[in-house]
Amino acid sequence: MHELINKYKKGDNKSLEKIIDGFVPLILKEASRYKIKCYSYEDLVQHGYLSVIKAANMYKGSGESFKFYCIKAIKQNYKALLKGEIKHHTEIPNDKDIYSYKFTVEDEVIAYEKTKEIYNVLDELSKGEKKILKSFYIEGSTIKSIARDHNKSYNNIRYKKDKIVKKLQNRLKKHI
Repeated sequence: MHELINKYKKGDNKSLEKIIDGFVPLILKEASRYKIKCYSYEDLVQHGYLSVIKAANMYKGSGESFKFYCIKAIKQNYKALLKGEIKHHTEIPNDKDIYSYKFTVEDEVIAYEKTKEIYNVLDELSKGEKKILKSFYIEGSTIKSIARDHNKSYNNIRYKKDKIVKKLQNRLKKHI
């Protein structure tokens, strides 16, 4: 992540896409945790992408701590959206926000395109793979309950989930 953030700061936009891809599992999980009036799941996923873009642009530290900085930014921005501190992803929470940043049209396009990419890649998964991801990320089921529902072991479902996420990440890399 250290190299990617440094490359992005020097103007390499492909690095930003790779940075975003590294946070896809977290974004999908966090987006599924919130039910906000007038926001679809897709809107919340896009909000997550924009949170990563915002964090990448506002980050001032060393590359090693960017991952934690970005995770905090994603979670903070979802909570601010939920609390009504912001009405739209392009706004920023009041002065408590340490990630103030004005989004550009390019940022919006990147977030929209990344959202489209994730849905295209998700469409390539089998029904069983989709069911495991939906159960875990959207419905918030535990691996233990998913294993019980599928009549599989905990380790089998954990392995499958991790394998599906890796598969998604690899397919997203091919789309870049």
